Amino acid sequence: IGILILYSRLMNIFESNHVGGGDLLRSGRVRRSSSTAILGQRHHISQQKLQQQQHVDHQRQKNNSNKRNKIDPTTPNINPKRSRGSERGHVECDDPDISHIVSYWNDPRSDFDRTFQSPFLTYPPSSSSGHDTTAINNNQQEERTRYLSFEPDCGGWNNIRMEFEIMVVLASATNRTLILPPDNPLYLLYRDKSNKHRGIQKFFQGFDDIVTIISTEDFVQKEMIRNKNYRLPLDETNRTRVLGSLKQCIWMKKSDKSCLTLFEYLSKVADYVPKWHGEHHCLIMDDENWYRGNHQNNENGKDVNHDERIARIHKFCAKRTPIYYNKQMHDAPLLHFRSHFKDTRLLLHFYAFVHFTNPKVGNYYKRLVRDRVRYTDEIFCAAGKIVKSLLVESSSLDGDAKGAMIPSEDGDVGGDANVGYFAMHIRRGDFQWPKMRISAEEWFENTRSWLVPGQLLYIATDEMNRTWFEPLTKHYQARFLDDYNELVGLSDLDPNYVGMIDQVVASRSKVFVGTYFSSFSAFIGRMRAYHGLSGKKMYYSHPDYWNETHSWVYPHSSYSAREFPLGWVGIDEDDEPSEKDFY
Repeated sequence: IGILILYSRLMNIFESNHVGGGDLLRSGRVRRSSSTAILGQRHHISQQKLQQQQHVDHQRQKNNSNKRNKIDPTTPNINPKRSRGSERGHVECDDPDISHIVSYWNDPRSDFDRTFQSPFLTYPPSSSSGHDTTAINNNQQEERTRYLSFEPDCGGWNNIRMEFEIMVVLASATNRTLILPPDNPLYLLYRDKSNKHRGIQKFFQGFDDIVTIISTEDFVQKEMIRNKNYRLPLDETNRTRVLGSLKQCIWMKKSDKSCLTLFEYLSKVADYVPKWHGEHHCLIMDDENWYRGNHQNNENGKDVNHDERIARIHKFCAKRTPIYYNKQMHDAPLLHFRSHFKDTRLLLHFYAFVHFTNPKVGNYYKRLVRDRVRYTDEIFCAAGKIVKSLLVESSSLDGDAKGAMIPSEDGDVGGDANVGYFAMHIRRGDFQWPKMRISAEEWFENTRSWLVPGQLLYIATDEMNRTWFEPLTKHYQARFLDDYNELVGLSDLDPNYVGMIDQVVASRSKVFVGTYFSSFSAFIGRMRAYHGLSGKKMYYSHPDYWNETHSWVYPHSSYSAREFPLGWVGIDEDDEPSEKDFY
């Protein structure tokens, strides 16, 4: 009974730290779980702790109205305010508590976002340079559908995800139909022995309301076979291989279902094939000048805000070459990205590659990725059950250092309370940064000042040998994903979901320690930021990078090594995100 009462209190605290959205918050109540102890543990909770928690709840309710719209980096559990018409997103799950534990997105989105129209869809009726574009627009209405195709990144899942976010943003901003690659053996996602082929869309909840999608097979059937807009290979062997790889393909050149043959063919028939690299180029989406003939890959389009805009572009691109979106790119019916290969790889975050000169437009697309390019409900449901279990277990442990509800000096149990669990991501597999592959003893020594001995520590890892973690497990109550196999039914889920589930669980910890240069750790940091958690509650295990997320840093090389606050700070506003919004 004590567990149930305390859990109810904990859920109220958890929910009250998120401003806006959702029937749970408006009703002021949290629906209780039917289970009283997720792991079957029963711990005594003293009456004194319950009375203390009641006092904390009262104090928080008293101060809540004054703190709702303040972003304090030392108090992580503050969700950005929601715009008019938006509500907190929902997770379809058999446990009704999960949505308010793990969701960070808006669904429905705000009134503004639902009615937003990209300035890059058609040419303006007329331009300030005096060129009448009415005839051009009339011709556009009669043109065939424009497409964007791409090749999945050659790296692991989070590298694939980063590139995919770029493609979704570009397709949405320019009104292109996004061609989804055939199902293929995505690197390291081989856990399902019965079927090693997966489509990227398999891991996302659904985004067809923000961009039109089409399969590679349907695209070939429509545009090549039926409409004959593109010619199939004349060579019979290549034609057979292309047609045989439309549903599924593998990364072997001589296979009859070769991804390499298919994408090489698409690159040859495409109307525009960018030769861009994320570390060397940046894409500029200038809504005031993209359609002007004198603004193709140059900075000669002089206007009122020219100098200020160019200064922002130079700051964003740094040492990279700016590429301006222009008429040539816009008019190309088929735009194909050869992003699988190292010379044209887009291994960076969408907000570090694409720069919208209008911050209002740029913030819209950052919200679009936050709200629509998210993991499936299956992933969030499973992860949410683990988070809930960890929260219940942490609140049940005796002793101040083991999870007791200790309010901060101002009576707030949100940011500084010991309720909750710690998390680590320990990368051990095929990691190309040997300097980051430190021992378990180093993990403990490097992080001991941020964690509390005896507390719950969730470890997301690709290391299968549990004895390797002994220097950590003798100091912390360590938990791993497979400890929750029965709770969440891991055996019934796609086995390739395990990494994503780990990410969601780690993102809800009160303190997270990641592996620098790992895009897996980096995305955990972004999800934490979407929840409103401070970067000062995240660390890196290597002493050279331990506090990388504690200050405002503009995107820089190596762009994939970490996330940057430009991707989430101030994105619910209309202005350019800046350092003042971070602190």
